[in-house]
Amino acid sequence: MTGGSQQSEHSASYEFHGRHSQRLSRSDLFEIHDSSWFPAHLRNLVTDALQAVWEVTNAYRPIAPLLRDAMAAAGTTRVLDLCSGAGGPWIQLARHVSRVLHYPVTVCLTDKHPNPEAFARAALHSESQIRSHPSPVYATCVPVGLRGFRTIFSSAHHLGVEELNKVVANALECRTGIAIFEACQREWRAILSVVCVPFLGLLATPWIRPFRWSRLFWTYFVPVVPFVLLFDGWMSCLRSYSQADYLALVAAHAGSGYRWQVGVQRSGIIPITYLIGYPVSATVLPAGGACNLEGTSNPNG
Repeated sequence: MTGGSQQSEHSASYEFHGRHSQRLSRSDLFEIHDSSWFPAHLRNLVTDALQAVWEVTNAYRPIAPLLRDAMAAAGTTRVLDLCSGAGGPWIQLARHVSRVLHYPVTVCLTDKHPNPEAFARAALHSESQIRSHPSPVYATCVPVGLRGFRTIFSSAHHLGVEELNKVVANALECRTGIAIFEACQREWRAILSVVCVPFLGLLATPWIRPFRWSRLFWTYFVPVVPFVLLFDGWMSCLRSYSQADYLALVAAHAGSGYRWQVGVQRSGIIPITYLIGYPVSATVLPAGGACNLEGTSNPNG
């Protein structure tokens, strides 16, 4: 699915062109590793396994130019990553943006359940590009002292509609850029592909550092980790937001002095749905392959 747009100085109308895949309706379901009753040490094992999967697949690399261009337009090289889990794609992504795309960035990892060991590991392997915030950070109310272009990878689906709107509103209040990237989609192909995730986790577990016998126990002998990867993966797909959802979200903030891009990046191994917004002047520059909103808008999906 691609997005087309017709823009004028004061208003814009938008239309989607191309194939429309069959979608399921979004459901506010729960995920095990996001639940307060799930033990912290098991949550860290799950996020470590997810981190290993992201490193093996490098699924978010195709969105690097989009993020680089948005940060350049916003005039910043500083990233504030929200809902970071064990670091997400940032070890590889920061290196790629800096070395290949020649745009040096620094990243601060945050989460409402910080994983200190994983954050330290990311910092160690990032050549000083990545640091972390030790205290819990809620994406709906980011502390004033934490600054940077905000990013959320594979976590927006954890938030309800009202919470996600608060995340965007909080970024607007602080006049900072925000980018949301999701590998999950409410499509049968995506739901079926989740079956591969636990197997990738099983293959990657022996190489996850630091080595822990408990990691092997909860992965191979009592397979809690692969079960959670599978169950939460399915729930993530059913909870994910579509392009139309993101268009409806940003339409509520039209006239805020932000430039918005909503689209799907399909050049990688899996499609990545994205929403990008940053404060700009009245001039709107064209952007290919994305739906760009400025002023009032009427999304048609």
